[in-house]
Amino acid sequence: MADAEPERNDAPKIDMSYLEGTIGYAIRRAQLAVFADIYRSFGKDGLTVVKFSVLAVIADNPGINQAMLAEALDVERPRMVPLLNDLEKSGFVSREANLHDRRNKSLKLTDAGRLMLDEHKRRFSDHEARLSAWLAESRPEDVLSLLWKVARLRA
Repeated sequence: MADAEPERNDAPKIDMSYLEGTIGYAIRRAQLAVFADIYRSFGKDGLTVVKFSVLAVIADNPGINQAMLAEALDVERPRMVPLLNDLEKSGFVSREANLHDRRNKSLKLTDAGRLMLDEHKRRFSDHEARLSAWLAESRPEDVLSLLWKVARLRA
């Protein structure tokens, strides 16, 4: 068997100057870096950012229904169904009949869901501390304020 050829570093450098000078591309690349750090923080237990967000909103709004949850997180309602099915199957969320409207199910965290959320909030807090340290030259609240200003352009 022949020896593997050494890697060659003579590939042409890709000019990214146009994209790197745009706000949208910078936000997208920042999002990728932030999500990568979150997933490193969460470990290999399968909790995604979306599932974490779902658990957090349900915890803060016990009894919320699926439609309200989807709207709050800006997730298409059909995409919410498999997420909730998975969280329910995992034992983190329960669906209960709504006393005022039997067609809607009220969502609540189970004890296991609360434990999972609490652990991941701790891990998320560590991530936020790292992110704040990376932004040490800027005040994190200023960066957050600017990002929300951009996010609200959609509304």
